[in-house]
Amino acid sequence: MSLEAAIYDVLKSASAITALVGGRVSPRIYPVTIPAGKAMPAVVFQQINGTVGHTCDGDGDLRTDTVQVTSWDDDPDGARSLAEAVRTALQPASGSHGGVTIIYCSLDDEGDAVALNEENETLSRYGKRQDWEIAYR
Repeated sequence: MSLEAAIYDVLKSASAITALVGGRVSPRIYPVTIPAGKAMPAVVFQQINGTVGHTCDGDGDLRTDTVQVTSWDDDPDGARSLAEAVRTALQPASGSHGGVTIIYCSLDDEGDAVALNEENETLSRYGKRQDWEIAYR
């Protein structure tokens, strides 16, 4: 499996997140981008960079990737609440998830994000961005 599957598994398993993003059956948790026409709030995650551990025998099986998770909503308070639920789910994440063994998740950076309406450049939604370092096998 992939780190993407592991992150999705961790986020979908957190009841505080699924309560905000549409439940466990079809939560609004997406890789890379929110599909057109989907409701808010939603969570989007994407790999920013990654490294492979090297040994004298070649590539090792330990990877460390930086994954950005952005919590989106129509208002800033909703985005902050969802981001806090994401933090609570990922901070202690370790063990087997989606066929991947997560060694640790560490929050490296966070900040605001905004989405603008392309037609008139008005604010269309608020986001809270979190950059996570995730070590896994």
